[in-house]
Amino acid sequence: MKITEIKKIEDCFDGSTVYGYTFDAVWTQDRIQQFRTLGNLDYFPDFPRPFFRVCQKNGVQIKGIQGDNNCRVIYPQKQKEVRKKEFEEAFMES
Repeated sequence: MKITEIKKIEDCFDGSTVYGYTFDAVWTQDRIQQFRTLGNLDYFPDFPRPFFRVCQKNGVQIKGIQGDNNCRVIYPQKQKEVRKKEFEEAFMES
């Protein structure tokens, strides 16, 4: 999967930054399961719109819905530019 669009969504009161990412493919169950290598994956396949959330130790949170081609990523205040670059580079090579 590759990122096709990046959009800054909002600034939170705690100083974190939220970005919306659009990809060239949809989130499948297999792609969602691959997030286990990045952090703690919460996956709810039985929801009417199956939802996933990944919480990384560095404070980054990734949220999305199976079948959509987008997700939201919340970057922590500390090192947000570094974390953003890491996330985006991971999908440039995919």
